[in-house]
Amino acid sequence: MFEIEILNPLECRIKPTLASIIRPVVSYTAVAYIQGQYKKIRKEYRKSSMSKDDNYYYFYTGLLPKILAFCNQKNIQVSLKGKEEKLNFTGYSLKTISFREEQTRLIDAALTNQRGVLKAITGLGKTLLGLAIVSAFPEHKTLWLCHTKDLMYQSGKVAEKELGIKVGYIGDSQCDLSSSLTIATRQSFSKIAEEQGYLYDIIIIDECHHISKLDSEYATIMKNVIAPVRIGLTATLPSSEESLLAIESFLGPIIDEVSIEEGQSREIVAKIKIKFLKVPISHKIKEIKKYQDVYEYGVVKRFEAHKLIADEVVNQTSKNKSVLILVSRIEHGELLATEIKNAGVNVFFANGETETIVRTKAKDALNNKNILCVIATTIFREGINLPELDVIINAAGGKSEIGTLQAIGRGLRLTETKKELLLVDIIDLSNRYLVEHLAERLFIYSENNWL
Repeated sequence: MFEIEILNPLECRIKPTLASIIRPVVSYTAVAYIQGQYKKIRKEYRKSSMSKDDNYYYFYTGLLPKILAFCNQKNIQVSLKGKEEKLNFTGYSLKTISFREEQTRLIDAALTNQRGVLKAITGLGKTLLGLAIVSAFPEHKTLWLCHTKDLMYQSGKVAEKELGIKVGYIGDSQCDLSSSLTIATRQSFSKIAEEQGYLYDIIIIDECHHISKLDSEYATIMKNVIAPVRIGLTATLPSSEESLLAIESFLGPIIDEVSIEEGQSREIVAKIKIKFLKVPISHKIKEIKKYQDVYEYGVVKRFEAHKLIADEVVNQTSKNKSVLILVSRIEHGELLATEIKNAGVNVFFANGETETIVRTKAKDALNNKNILCVIATTIFREGINLPELDVIINAAGGKSEIGTLQAIGRGLRLTETKKELLLVDIIDLSNRYLVEHLAERLFIYSENNWL
């Protein structure tokens, strides 16, 4: 019989004999570059997430369910010493919200397990789920982590309305630790994590798929905030093996989820309709070899695509439809903005250089249809609520499942006046990179039964 000792919400320890058995469960594929005779050679190898001292190996407590399942499958007898700390909780409620069945299911799963990931379709109200969890622990302090200032302020505004408390912010030159709920950007909090970590009993990570590595700003925070309650909120999970291991290590496994398919079948979120704009094939772009150059001339400076997009914006805004156009580069946004203005439509371009207050006003104006077209870089791709949005145009292309689904999520919320979201994508077969990325997006659309 092997023993696993639970030390705290962060770590468990085991003897070397068990460590050698469970190593496959706690390892991931890493890459090293070895100097060869003429150049560096890329080598893949399995890297363990465990640490060790003279007598013991240590693994992250979030991996305990995975390790126990592995041992059970292999008929390896293990016993637990110690137990995972859990906090007493009360009933939960928000001031203006009545929760639906699927929301209640997710909240109950979080309170019962007290650590892990809630994977919920964008539009289900993940911020409200997180705040309901916070409300169930009125005697404890909570750290709420976001990865952008925009999300920090947006979450704080909702929290103050629904919980009736003053939120403390850490980020954007603020450092207020006086509240029972601290909402922080992970960049700012990571700088003070060692000093402030033990102030909190609960940690909630919004858009937790951004935990990409076992050694990162999020890792610094999670290693210092030894909170027993650890909940991650996301609509999508990364594909990287290290990212998935890091999320599970610091938070725990997925404890419940609501998929897009379930959301649409329950009429929780809007139906997706897809429209394609086909760009004429360019033989010049076909001959380009480097992906960076293909993106430069096949996407950013593809003026034929700009014209098609501008025409589509004219078509949609003439019907009083609101349009969000997503780009990855500032130059691309500027070129599109010029084309759309020349077509006679008022357009606002929001990017990382735009002041937070101005971006917020643009978001509200688009949602209220005081302006009908906004172009945005990735700052609008995640977490920004635009429930009344009618049309998303993916001008950025790309193949990332997370990026694609997060982009679509901006307009998925169902409202009394909106039952359907139109997603406009670009078909350009001029180069193999563009074709491959289009194929990846089509696969995502097909998997979700949108085609």
